[in-house]
Amino acid sequence: MRDPNNWEDPLEFKPERFLDSSRSSQKDAIKEEVLRYIAFGSGRRGCPGANLAYVSVETAIGVMVQCFDWKIKGDKINMNEAAGKITITMANPLTCSLVPRTQISLSSK
Repeated sequence: MRDPNNWEDPLEFKPERFLDSSRSSQKDAIKEEVLRYIAFGSGRRGCPGANLAYVSVETAIGVMVQCFDWKIKGDKINMNEAAGKITITMANPLTCSLVPRTQISLSSK
């Protein structure tokens, strides 16, 4: 915190040096501006629980696939895409119903 290579007058109390307007290098200001808009992305605003969330979601999906049968409404899934969207989305959202697996349904298959 007192390195003269990083700070002008490192031994003096100057709280204004931490304001954006007083930074000597614009590179830091640009980097800070870019990172401000990356929610849970990278930098010091990165989500500390991201890895835990990935493990939790994978476990939940695995349990749902193993413990339930999946039923859809109708015979086929309509895979048409919605027009005029930036991202690819389904025109008719997929609706699934979960049917719990029991010992009876496992033995009959």
